Amino acid sequence: MKRQFKLITVLSTVLCLSVLLTGCWDLIEIEQYFFISTMGIDVYKGEAHVVDEAEKESEENRLTEKDRFIITYVSPDLRTIGKNATSENPRIIMASVSNNPYETTKELATRTNRNFTFRHTKVVLLGEEVARNREYMIEIFDNLGRHEQLSRKLNVLVAKGTAKEIINIEAPYEPVTGYLINQIMSKKQGSSRYNDMVLEEILTELYFSGNVLIPRAIAGGGEVKVAGSGIIKNYELIGWLGEIENISAMFLMDRVNTAVLNIEHENAILPYVITNSRTKPRVTVEDGKIRYTVNIDTDGYIQQYKIEAEEKLTEQKTISHIEQKLEDVLAKQVRSTFEKLQKEFKVDALGVGRYISKHNPKLWEEVKDDWEEIFTNIEFEVHVDAKLRRIGMTK
Repeated sequence: MKRQFKLITVLSTVLCLSVLLTGCWDLIEIEQYFFISTMGIDVYKGEAHVVDEAEKESEENRLTEKDRFIITYVSPDLRTIGKNATSENPRIIMASVSNNPYETTKELATRTNRNFTFRHTKVVLLGEEVARNREYMIEIFDNLGRHEQLSRKLNVLVAKGTAKEIINIEAPYEPVTGYLINQIMSKKQGSSRYNDMVLEEILTELYFSGNVLIPRAIAGGGEVKVAGSGIIKNYELIGWLGEIENISAMFLMDRVNTAVLNIEHENAILPYVITNSRTKPRVTVEDGKIRYTVNIDTDGYIQQYKIEAEEKLTEQKTISHIEQKLEDVLAKQVRSTFEKLQKEFKVDALGVGRYISKHNPKLWEEVKDDWEEIFTNIEFEVHVDAKLRRIGMTK
């Protein structure tokens, strides 16, 4: 009996070890992957995009009337890693003409012995012409929202020009485009000059109204710059907000982490560094007219002043004078940006309607069907309370 028990124990142990120590049947080594860091989507323009003659012939044989996009992938080249590196190029760029982004992966798979993975994708770049086409935008964001591997936290940007222009730039400090843009948008320095909304937030706004501000990427001087926003109305790019206007928009959406506001004082330009900001909106109805009021509170310090200035920065009257100027300048900038969206572009890209639907659902039920027209006529007020908390070193 003991002998049988020992035999059963041994067989059980061998069986368990065989299960635990067996390798994965579908294991794929890391060097067999393309880790797509960036996806660029541009409008296909025929032969203008085709460079190689062999590729040209291949595309002509494959193209159908429905091919609309040229889609570019960027992946870090893993052959550059390690002591025995076999490549000096830090990235691999691949492109294909296709009917939709999903088809691209299948087509490119016929050209390479590697598998594509999008679990590490950092950035999707939309060319300007793509963004100006409503039907393309609806399809693309539907694809991004359904993609089983793409993170909802990835960055989606509209390119000023084409996505390919930006992808082709090889920055010396970070040549892999997706990682570069992701690092720019994740750091606090320079924030507020660019819109930091990610895919999940953009989808939320698009599903609600079709309107949103999407971060803008610009290629120029051999560098990639992330600054400003593309104005999306009903899934279509209709214009741009510049860097300074974008700061105002970020205040209106209560998304400011840090920012710099310049004012003129005693013939000098003083930078006010904002270290803390809070925006509290409020909607009221007076005589049938909707009023949208925004209260902005900021804390910060003056980064530089002026030696031997007549008004000493240590004096309370000087501090109060500067605070008043800060409030006037910021209020003016915010008011100008709101009016640009309201009167010039006639688009609620700041989430005013969504705020009303959340905090005053009864009012929203009354106005939602005509909100696009009503938004252009609501009254807007902004009140700023700027505090100068620190003044730096004094002698």
